[in-house]
Amino acid sequence: MLSIGAAQFKPNISPTVIDQSPHKIAHVITDKKGEKVIVDPEESVNSVMLWFYLLINLGSTFGIATTYLAKIVGYWSAYLIPTILYLLLPPLLWYLNPRLVKQPPGGSDLGNVFKVLGDIFAHGGWKRIGRTGFWEAGKPSVRKAAGSTKVYPYDDQFVNDVRRTFQACGIFLFSPIWQINDGGLGAAANALTAGMDTNGLPNDLLDNLNSVSIVIMVPFMNHIIYPLLRRRGIKWGPISRMTFGFALGTVGSIAYSILQYYVYKTSPCGWNATTCAEIVPVGEVSVSTVSYAWYAVPVVITAISEIFVNVTAYGIAYSRAPKNMKGLVASLNLAMTAISAAIGLATAPAISDPYLIWAFAGPTIVGAVLTVVFWFTFKHIDKEEFILSSDFADLKKDSERESDEEKAPQPKSIDEKKSIDEKKS
Repeated sequence: MLSIGAAQFKPNISPTVIDQSPHKIAHVITDKKGEKVIVDPEESVNSVMLWFYLLINLGSTFGIATTYLAKIVGYWSAYLIPTILYLLLPPLLWYLNPRLVKQPPGGSDLGNVFKVLGDIFAHGGWKRIGRTGFWEAGKPSVRKAAGSTKVYPYDDQFVNDVRRTFQACGIFLFSPIWQINDGGLGAAANALTAGMDTNGLPNDLLDNLNSVSIVIMVPFMNHIIYPLLRRRGIKWGPISRMTFGFALGTVGSIAYSILQYYVYKTSPCGWNATTCAEIVPVGEVSVSTVSYAWYAVPVVITAISEIFVNVTAYGIAYSRAPKNMKGLVASLNLAMTAISAAIGLATAPAISDPYLIWAFAGPTIVGAVLTVVFWFTFKHIDKEEFILSSDFADLKKDSERESDEEKAPQPKSIDEKKSIDEKKS
């Protein structure tokens, strides 16, 4: 039930949040110092998503309280906290609904996407896959110039939007390996901490540093690092940010591998560190001398990588999707989590002693290689102009729509109504 609810909510929330940003196109404003500055819509979207991601992780910090509640009081109390938070959401959404800027339902453009692909492949597209000119064959202007008399329900710009959407999906495909490195393959991280000296702390407590690190780093990036780069004229594009995030995830995963090596090296049971408590006599030391505090290092590093990967991916999913496919593209981005989870489940039998080092090192190596491939495949996108495929005239609050309806001329007679209808047609 939770997964069904998340599938309904998550793909829609990030596009709705970005819709609230008033800065959809580049424009000039006068700042508090009286200086004229250019507002960059790309930077505005990134800033909005940073705060959005901070709030997500602010909620996740409740995991610290629930960890201790589960240990001291019981699991029922740990589940009670998120239950209370969930119950607060319906009245909050009811209150916000008329105050939100919303894109009215316009149906899905998915059918038109298949029509574009059909035209392309029907006119030699198979030979141009991955090459320049692949998408040109699907443009209505090109087809009409070639003699087509078909009526197209879309224009050339829509085909460009579809091209950008497929690029975004290609970008997302690099996320699963990074997500595996962000916390280890399957339950490998839990197996690692099971062999460490926790000094009585719950062995999943430091996992909460992931959310805490993000809550701390987002304001630092949003108010110090990014403004500093802009003042120096340095454009840190979306692909550069994601590449940096992938690289950080790889570094963090290296730290997991090193920790696991030293746990094996210092455990009383050697290469059976995870199940050592079942091997040694009762009362004897069954954990490694490696302090649980070291586990915070990879957790914090990989958490910071999320600021560059996840936040940027939200913006890419919104900006590179046709206006009636933003929720779908956002869901494709989120679906990468399912792929990484499926890989974790498929490899679960291998996540055990004495193979835990490779449970971390294997994805680390793959992640390092894919980071390089990702950069050289998509680096040209950093030079592209940032475009939002939205009909800004449609983005209104409910109160503004009602006001527009009231301002519309109302027919005073049957003849006048007929005249208005004729003008519309």
